[in-house]
Amino acid sequence: MNGACLRHDEIPGSSRLFVDLVYDFAKVKAFYRHDPSDPESIGRAVAKIEYPAARRAAVADALGVLNAGSPSLALFAQEGTVAVLTGQQVGLYGGPVYTLYKALSAIHTARELTAKGTPAVPIFWLATEDHDVEEIRSAAFWDRDVATKATSDGRPAGEHLLAGLPEDLQLAPEIEALAKRHYVNGRSFGESFLGLVKELLAPLGMLFADPLEPALRAAGAPFLAEAARRQVELSAAMVVRGRELAAAGYHAQVHFERDETSLLFLLENGLRKQLKFHADGYDGEAMAAHGAALSPNALLRPVWQDWMFPTAVLVAGPGELAYFAQSEVLYRLLLDRMPVVTPRAFFSIVDAKTAKIVERFRVPYADMLHNEEHVRQTLAKRLVPPSLTEALREAEQSVTNAMTGLESKLEGFDPTLARALEASRRKIAFQFAKNRSKVVNEILRKDEQAQRQAAHISHRLAPHGHLQERHYSLLALLSDYGIEFIPTILANIHEGCFDHHLLLLG
Repeated sequence: MNGACLRHDEIPGSSRLFVDLVYDFAKVKAFYRHDPSDPESIGRAVAKIEYPAARRAAVADALGVLNAGSPSLALFAQEGTVAVLTGQQVGLYGGPVYTLYKALSAIHTARELTAKGTPAVPIFWLATEDHDVEEIRSAAFWDRDVATKATSDGRPAGEHLLAGLPEDLQLAPEIEALAKRHYVNGRSFGESFLGLVKELLAPLGMLFADPLEPALRAAGAPFLAEAARRQVELSAAMVVRGRELAAAGYHAQVHFERDETSLLFLLENGLRKQLKFHADGYDGEAMAAHGAALSPNALLRPVWQDWMFPTAVLVAGPGELAYFAQSEVLYRLLLDRMPVVTPRAFFSIVDAKTAKIVERFRVPYADMLHNEEHVRQTLAKRLVPPSLTEALREAEQSVTNAMTGLESKLEGFDPTLARALEASRRKIAFQFAKNRSKVVNEILRKDEQAQRQAAHISHRLAPHGHLQERHYSLLALLSDYGIEFIPTILANIHEGCFDHHLLLLG
């Protein structure tokens, strides 16, 4: 077992905001309270936590509904204990495998903090309130996609009931039994997801929080009421933050209009209703009176979480981390503190066959995390005979040198002729590139094995151009590598390393 790391700026699709947060914090420090790469950041975040004993007791009681008997719950209830928070939508069969990477990152961080003298517990926030069930109703396995019947209808996604689950999941027997213990027709997405991840992660100390749990909503109601009272002020600040992000060359995850975008939804009669917001004539006290029936939007939700919990570190994925560039304003106005927001661990699991192909062709793994056509072209270029590659290179260099010499003479004779020659040179360069491409395509056409190898790599590492961890169900990986996959991943999470880890397992 071994592996390698790739920087995120080598991986297709990485956003500039995320890359700067990880590798060049100075560029984004106006939008985040703490530098996740600075080892002193967590200590500063812990020092800012003010968590009243009464709130801790109320939240501990609420957590007891899902976590009764957990040693981590007893630790949470003790004064001075901080939280390491993460979370995910309650996806079918546990969602994509990065759900596991998030959870294990939080567990690892909590253990590191505890070992250094700050007692910490990891907490997994179940995003049951999210309304888009279309995003969570399917799961991808290596050779099959599975979906359950569900349609967004205004209810929180976690309350939708499963229907039409397949009898045969075609997984390793132990993992198929695990799935069937928790994913049962007629059971809700939230209950099923909780059962699965709790069986896997509770033994590692993870606590679970469901925002639809009445006791937890009651504990968090004072914060939501305060946000409702101050929505005009908060909305104006969000508009300013959006402009600041645009001026810095980034884009806001949530387009925010001061008189239209509400920070709150309303849970009413089983539905999550969008609230229309207009600053003029807004009655904050009337809105605050809804109390626990209020539901925060994606920007306010993490602030609500970190009001309810003494959060020192929040572990998130790249897309989520971008939200915090906007949410920082709400943290500042409502909480006067912010946890360290830090990336989860990133993995692509490399199977033995893929490793052999990469070694044979001596290609960079960064080129293997693209779509299949890119992988095909990369492999094919390695099959072109070196003598032909060199002949093409020499021919192009010879023509380039000749035209450069001619251009310098024409410049003194007639600049317009020199400019015309430059246009001709670009056309010739294009033709050389076209001929190289034809050679590569012909090589690939003749080598069916290379085509199959490219298809295998793409299928395993970047299906449909998406990273493996974002596409395949965590059960697909567990089926291949067994339950021991979990401690293997945990052992390969390294403090302070935010690169993408290629882990060879075979």
